[in-house]
Amino acid sequence: MRAKSFQVDDASAIAKALDDSMADGFEPTVAFLFSATGKALQPLMAPFEDREIQIFGSNTFGEFTEEGPQSGTVAVMLMDLDERAFFITHEQLHKGSEHDAAVGIARQALDRFANPVFILASSHIETIPEDLIAGIESVAGPEIDIFGAMAGFDIVAPEHDVFTNYAVLPRGVVAMILDGDRVDVKGVATCGWKPVGSIKTVTKSDGMWVREIDDQPALDLMLKYSGVCTREELTPEMWMHEFAMSLPPQLIRSEGANVMRPSLVYDLESNSVMCNGRVPEGSKFRFSLPPDDDVIDAVIDACRDLKESQAPEADAVLYFSCAGRILSLGPLMKREITSVQKLWDAPLAGFFSTGEIARATGGRNELNNVTSCCVVLKEK
Repeated sequence: MRAKSFQVDDASAIAKALDDSMADGFEPTVAFLFSATGKALQPLMAPFEDREIQIFGSNTFGEFTEEGPQSGTVAVMLMDLDERAFFITHEQLHKGSEHDAAVGIARQALDRFANPVFILASSHIETIPEDLIAGIESVAGPEIDIFGAMAGFDIVAPEHDVFTNYAVLPRGVVAMILDGDRVDVKGVATCGWKPVGSIKTVTKSDGMWVREIDDQPALDLMLKYSGVCTREELTPEMWMHEFAMSLPPQLIRSEGANVMRPSLVYDLESNSVMCNGRVPEGSKFRFSLPPDDDVIDAVIDACRDLKESQAPEADAVLYFSCAGRILSLGPLMKREITSVQKLWDAPLAGFFSTGEIARATGGRNELNNVTSCCVVLKEK
């Protein structure tokens, strides 16, 4: 399989960049299309649809190729993958429909392939990716490989979509299913944030909403723990930067690595916080230290281990990294992205997301947060 990546500022440059990529006889069958929010999606998709190229698309908090992160652009990964080796499907979602939608996707996958691998992108802040994972596993089993991300969005422009040919989904899921017998797909999810402080217990919760921690109102406890501001001083922007991304809780799992669960939304009236994923009552967690350079090194080391142990070669690399990482690490993210790309010396494209789907180190398929997920593809 050949792959090529490019990054452009807007829809007007898409057609030329696409034609330039195909000038040497390259005939892509699929395009991963990662677009900043606020751009009209139909003009972005039209050049690919005109050339009968299948689309896997998502809005972003920022997008990148191997050249490093940018914002307000469109990052594209093209592949000439054998059309017998994959298909793309999508489902419109509504509250509570994630599990059933994923069951339908998994049944389609097993109808086509004996050994499917799933890459997902979902949209809407209230979508529960854990239920998408559970739905797929209920049909395909817990050992199935699932990778992907939740669409990114800007705090000032929270509308965000996933999309595929002729379909834009403000609340939905796009799934690319690969034939694992034709395409080798390997991945790793790494966070690097270090836990700090005592173990705390979620004593009251409702899905993604955490009501009480250690029998105290959740919002009050987090404000007290951080010392950043009072309730009266708190703003959504301050919450995003000082709490969601700099003080994220790490859920403690009985097996495998801890899983991050930052809070993206708070409610003063109920004194609660909404985490980016389900947090059951009784969950144990610790807060995290703000990141340093060693967070980048941890990701690079994990990807190097993946290369040495499972994926020595790659045709293409997809990379999903949490919006919290670019907010917290800023320019350091370029070193992470370019260093990972150099490991395989293959085209790379990805975006900053609001949640990353992959198997936690030593554990099960999870919704991860404040994490980088590297997915390596090699056609057999």
